[in-house]
Amino acid sequence: KIDTAMEGFATGFNLEGNTKPGFSVENEKFKLTFSGVFCDERKNIVSHGFECCYDWTHVMEMVLDATEDYNSMADVEEKTEEALKNWLTTFRGWGLLSSMLPVEKHRYFILSLAYASANWNEATGGPYSVEKIFDTVRYVYENCPGKEIRHLLPRLGVWFEDVVEDTVSFKVNERKKSFTIFLNAKWMLEIKFEVEKKRVNTNLLDLATEAVAQQMTIEDDINRLEIPLTLFDNVYDKFKDVEWVRSHWNFKAELELDDEEFSEAIEHTDPEVLDEAETTENGTKINDEQDYPEYTENDESFDDVQEVNNETVCEELLSDYANPDVLKRSVETSCAVEDGFALLTSLGAIYLFLVIFAFLCF
Repeated sequence: KIDTAMEGFATGFNLEGNTKPGFSVENEKFKLTFSGVFCDERKNIVSHGFECCYDWTHVMEMVLDATEDYNSMADVEEKTEEALKNWLTTFRGWGLLSSMLPVEKHRYFILSLAYASANWNEATGGPYSVEKIFDTVRYVYENCPGKEIRHLLPRLGVWFEDVVEDTVSFKVNERKKSFTIFLNAKWMLEIKFEVEKKRVNTNLLDLATEAVAQQMTIEDDINRLEIPLTLFDNVYDKFKDVEWVRSHWNFKAELELDDEEFSEAIEHTDPEVLDEAETTENGTKINDEQDYPEYTENDESFDDVQEVNNETVCEELLSDYANPDVLKRSVETSCAVEDGFALLTSLGAIYLFLVIFAFLCF
């Protein structure tokens, strides 16, 4: 029972690949597309596993929810980060969180899940479910000061970036931005999405207020407009849309300026210095300490990794759950301490608390 039960805690992982790169969700004003995953700034077997074996639907829905009542990109980033922190500590987010953590950081929590799963009493606790087991163990941890599950969260961050693709015109990309979720634990993961802000004009009022907003340089200029008070909200809303597109063109101008400055610097640099720098770059061997080979999408080797058996990849990501014999021995040892108590009776609940508390303290 414990073997299959522990697999149930790996929430979000599956072999079907429901959200492979290219999968998208959308609402009235935004479209979000899953682009892929980078592990330690490269494509490797781990990034491939998160692309083909993890369902990113819940995470994508969180990002879309953050775009409701859109105010600014910074506002979306803040809302997404807060929602992600809360979600990772829930049953649905535990699969992703536990797959990223070093085993020494959450081994007691996993052992607690295994113990509670092996000793669940349906007569007193109701029908068995892995979610109920998780919530029970989580409740115990939440009531141990300093041991709350939020302390397991890795460093994380989210940010927008303007899209840069030499093969695509800037006009095509003016409404698209890259959106990154960064998680730094056992690996440094970058989950990449593409966010497109739709141009929504359904009537003449939308077109008129868009034209007015495009003439505004800063938001404060809107207050000086001599228009009916009922139209200010419409203009403000369109100005946010204009700012989204304008940031793209500002970024393009910065790139062109940097290219010009770089070209000028090269022209005024001593050729001998350039030759020495090129020789150093070509002759330096980078010490790669990563355990996983790097793949690029233009490499033939990347085609090979695409064909890797998904089950093998998932086992790599969920190595903490991959050896049930270890968990079984740990649970059997714990069970031998006091085999007579029933879980979730008045005495059993106290006993479970004490057992897990002992794990936390030593």
